[in-house]
Amino acid sequence: MRIDGPLPLPESSQPQRTQKSGTSSNQRNLTPTRSSQDQTLLSVDTQRVDQLKGSLSQLPEIRQDRVAALREAVANGSHQVSDQQLADAIHSQLVMSKAGGEG
Repeated sequence: MRIDGPLPLPESSQPQRTQKSGTSSNQRNLTPTRSSQDQTLLSVDTQRVDQLKGSLSQLPEIRQDRVAALREAVANGSHQVSDQQLADAIHSQLVMSKAGGEG
């Protein structure tokens, strides 16, 4: 396959050039338009959110029953971890450490 160079982008998807003032050269001529057909309405049930926050705050940070069950499974050899689970866990740790600026 031969690639000669980048394909030109349609005018609507090309990046706008900025002037020294920081405004777009096309921005001055644009006027906002409204479509009566496209609308999004988001509502937040703050009472429900507060209720869920309260429920969450009542849960222990460490679930001792699950920790005890896992310790027992590891101790008696019944806990099995697949290669895929191990790889996913390592990947998650690497992503988290990079996102936090640790690595």
